[in-house]
Amino acid sequence: MLAPLIERLSPQAGILLIGALLISVFLARYILFAGTALALVSLFRRDLKPRRLQPIPFTKAQLLREATYSLLSMVIFALVGLATYMLHQNFGIYRIYREIGDYGWTWMFASIPVALLVHDFYFYWAHRLMHLPGIYSRVHKVHHLSTNPSPLAAFAFDPIEAVIEALGFVVILLVVPLHPLAFLVVSTFMIAYNVMGHLGYELLPRGLPDAPVARLMNTATSHNQHHRTYRYNYGLYTLIWDRLFGTLHPRYAETYAAATTPAAPELTA
Repeated sequence: MLAPLIERLSPQAGILLIGALLISVFLARYILFAGTALALVSLFRRDLKPRRLQPIPFTKAQLLREATYSLLSMVIFALVGLATYMLHQNFGIYRIYREIGDYGWTWMFASIPVALLVHDFYFYWAHRLMHLPGIYSRVHKVHHLSTNPSPLAAFAFDPIEAVIEALGFVVILLVVPLHPLAFLVVSTFMIAYNVMGHLGYELLPRGLPDAPVARLMNTATSHNQHHRTYRYNYGLYTLIWDRLFGTLHPRYAETYAAATTPAAPELTA
């Protein structure tokens, strides 16, 4: 849709336009999802109190720090996206296709969960790597400044970590044939799901960890538990890799049950 316009511009102007569009899209999606989530949990905090994961309140200083780092991360994501676009335009190294007919509608829809699973696998191992001594303090510590993260903390990364996170999408494009529309769905889902993981409240139904398939879903409980223990629960969308490689918190199911049971006591570990 934008291709004819970009082709009429000089190379420099085209790059600036694409960069500006990418930054606008990333910022808009973060503000929409994280801002709306924070507004809703703040507005209904009394009703949601039984599902609060920690008694520690969000502070203004915390929210400002989380928003500042997250907005910077969105800019870095956009710049990595711009570099990815330029590499593809010049070398065609990514598996992006423009015509749905090239792979068909079945793959169009199937490529979305496949890409999410590839991204989840990448995220799990990148996340574990960033928790190693000597790497954690230089790369991942900023994200863990919030022991009880708010929705604004979803992308509160050190700039180095933001690049590592953005490279997850480079990996997707290298291994999964994706139509631009499917890629848009995947990247938007990533933002929405990451915000959900940082809600500070568990909104999913009770008994989820006991369901055959749903037990593989990541939850706000799981990621909040990761933030307050600095260990366990490294997945993004799923708990597949945590269950497979033995890094699921031993009290995850218990903590989830407590968060989804009316008048349950708040756990501290």
